[in-house]
Amino acid sequence: MPVVSRSIPLPHRVTAGELAELAFGELTGDDREVSGVAPVQTAGEDEVAYLERGFAGRAGVLYARVAIPGRTVIVVPDPLVAFAGLLECIKEPAFEGPIHPTARVSPSAVVDPGVVIGADCVVGDGTHLFPNVVLYARTRLGRNCRIHAGTVLGADGFRYHASGTGPIKVPQVGGVDIGDDVEIGANCTIDRGFLSDTVLGRGCKLDNMVHVGHNCRLGSYVIVAAQTGISGSCVIGDGVVIGGQVGVADHTVIGAGAKIGAQSGLHGEIPRGETWLGTPALPISVMRRVYAMTKDLPAMWRDWGRKP
Repeated sequence: MPVVSRSIPLPHRVTAGELAELAFGELTGDDREVSGVAPVQTAGEDEVAYLERGFAGRAGVLYARVAIPGRTVIVVPDPLVAFAGLLECIKEPAFEGPIHPTARVSPSAVVDPGVVIGADCVVGDGTHLFPNVVLYARTRLGRNCRIHAGTVLGADGFRYHASGTGPIKVPQVGGVDIGDDVEIGANCTIDRGFLSDTVLGRGCKLDNMVHVGHNCRLGSYVIVAAQTGISGSCVIGDGVVIGGQVGVADHTVIGAGAKIGAQSGLHGEIPRGETWLGTPALPISVMRRVYAMTKDLPAMWRDWGRKP
């Protein structure tokens, strides 16, 4: 499943020196210009990124703790704090008044009460937004989707960075990209990505009160039952079925066609096509034996000479 990633444009071209001044950092290397920000994994020579897990990539300008020979680096005590400060400067307002003059609305479109659509959103043909649905900026919906009442798409991902002065909010400037024929139940929340997009593939079906964290990527025809919470940066393959009240830890990978039992707790990697359940989740063949053994624990405790 490809990562949907983009360069976030700066309001105008800026020099590395200007960025260093903004971050109270030390510029090393050429004082070159950049025009956008991007994840370090995909950033090009015209973009700025921050050094992450020791990977420098091809970014034209980097925030880092130390200079890197042959590279333009802004040396700062905490690269993510400096990068977050830049994002805060370029992040757009969530909403701008009742109807923006550049909005293009089809004459055949019908908008239910309380629906709010932010800047740079796209709603495909035949898609139905029920009352009180909110689309934050850069949310894109495919064709023939149904988004039920009270659902919020594109709110900030939950990310804070520990610093000497307490938790610092890391702005989220990605978007949400939802494919055709998706149905999302009432009071669901799908967070925007950090720099890339949160993605739901074609034909996904989410029950009521499901949360999908920032930067998650769900494949096609994924089914998720009510009250499930999926933490950030998870990858869920095509045709996965997830029961109700499941908790999925961040960066979990669930292989295509896997099935997850209700109230399971997942982390790590779940092989494709397998059925897992329990907390922590285990293959169903193992967990059935665990459940069968549980009812015998009081008798086993007595047999060992202990009081029940």
